[in-house]
Amino acid sequence: MNASQLHRAITLYQKGQADKAAAVCRKILRRQPGQPDALHVLGSIAKDREQSQQALRYFQQGLRTAPGHVHLLNSTGLLFKYMGQMQSAKDCLEQAIKIDPTYFQGRYNLANVCRAQGDTDRARKLYQQVIKQRGDFVDALANLSRILEQDHELNESRSLAQKAVSLSPQNFFARLTLASLARREHRYDEVLQHLHPLLKSGSLSPVNYAVAAGLCAQANEKLENYSQAIDYYESANDTFFQMHADAMASLRSMYAPKSLKTLQDFFAGMDPAEWPTEDTNQKTPAFLVGFPRSGTTLLDQVLSSHSRITVLEEKENLEAFYTQFPATPDDLSRLMACESEQLQTWRDSYWQQITDEIEIADELLVVDKLPLNIVLLGHIRTLFPAARIVFALRDPRDAVFSCFQQRLGMNQAMFQFLKLETAVSYYDQVMSLAKIFKDDLSIPMHFVRYESVISDYDAEVNAVLEYLGLDWEDGVRDYQSTARKRRTSTPSAPDVIRPLYTTSIGKWRHYSEFIGDRFEPLRKWVDYWGYE
Repeated sequence: MNASQLHRAITLYQKGQADKAAAVCRKILRRQPGQPDALHVLGSIAKDREQSQQALRYFQQGLRTAPGHVHLLNSTGLLFKYMGQMQSAKDCLEQAIKIDPTYFQGRYNLANVCRAQGDTDRARKLYQQVIKQRGDFVDALANLSRILEQDHELNESRSLAQKAVSLSPQNFFARLTLASLARREHRYDEVLQHLHPLLKSGSLSPVNYAVAAGLCAQANEKLENYSQAIDYYESANDTFFQMHADAMASLRSMYAPKSLKTLQDFFAGMDPAEWPTEDTNQKTPAFLVGFPRSGTTLLDQVLSSHSRITVLEEKENLEAFYTQFPATPDDLSRLMACESEQLQTWRDSYWQQITDEIEIADELLVVDKLPLNIVLLGHIRTLFPAARIVFALRDPRDAVFSCFQQRLGMNQAMFQFLKLETAVSYYDQVMSLAKIFKDDLSIPMHFVRYESVISDYDAEVNAVLEYLGLDWEDGVRDYQSTARKRRTSTPSAPDVIRPLYTTSIGKWRHYSEFIGDRFEPLRKWVDYWGYE
């Protein structure tokens, strides 16, 4: 009898009649407490209603009765992923495919969790296994094609994406991959052909809409359709703005505009004699900073091509330190009053964090790359007094407009780039703080102009190496080969495998009639940094 009732409950649930399905399940459970399939349906209903804790109780109760129930393990894993508990999600899904190695759906979901955790290599292998088990699994084909495109394996990426589109013409990630491949190959009309049907369908999530609109904007720009391009940029950014405005208003991170104002006020009144004394025997990283979209990714790949350099790729390695000394006057005063023993503990913690993630030979110079570590130069100077700072510069107007053009991972800094006015204001704040560190507090820095790297590559790169205390190596000229071997998450990743190009210099001028006077506050920085 339970079998027929279960079948009825599942059918009702699949038809969208959740209340009736739940009533049938409760009836089953009165007769057979702990029945795992009935609990699975009740948990699924609770999850659909965003009652995550209730859903978890149902799923876990079912697993106590049937610990080897792979579908319950799969649903529990997906629920943990939804709740942000990635390791618990991974554990459930690992157990499911261990119990049933043929369970391709669980393997696919495990691949998605690994990808969300940043373990792209494991995700890639799992997607490949899923496709071997089920060659017509569209989402696995599409997701693997995205990874392969990011790994610069373009032919295989195209083949998988085309197969996915042939099976499901509206699949977003497959079409996105094909559009990205077309962009790489300068076939911009084809970018629009792949994405226009999706944008017109009205079926995209806000995130996917913004990503697709951003690519259409870039394609129109390359086709010199600047009016259409700016419309797409603004549409994509407005979508992101509406998604994140409420959350961003309630946060106060180190990168928030209010925090930058506090940092400016504090360090503007500081005496440079208060800096700790340099210890040349102390193991010290170098730091690669710069306003976003100022050429830090290019410099990253160039420096990574040197045999004696390891570049740490865009991670907040100083987060544990600066969260102990956030942007309040009292906490910053505590930072400046730190005893040497306390600072040494923080240094040891920094290096432990780094070496837990990657193996670094003692003779290698570590370059910690995170553009907006500009705002943490006071913290860096305190923690590592001898640290060399490589500061990437670009025409302020190009840097700001390029930030406006990108859909970047959202935080309080990136949120400022969704509107030109706030992007300009944020640049002014960041550079006002940098000016204090440079002019008033005499923090040593080596400045590298993006435009000069393009026009006089060898001289500019050699100057950076000399500043870092390293000799020239011819391998740094072949940075494209390095870039092809590395998986880089920044928007400029596809561009740094190309030969040097000048088309991004002065690009903001194409949009001057649409920008109007909104760039006027940048005039003082154009003058300060020596741009025309």
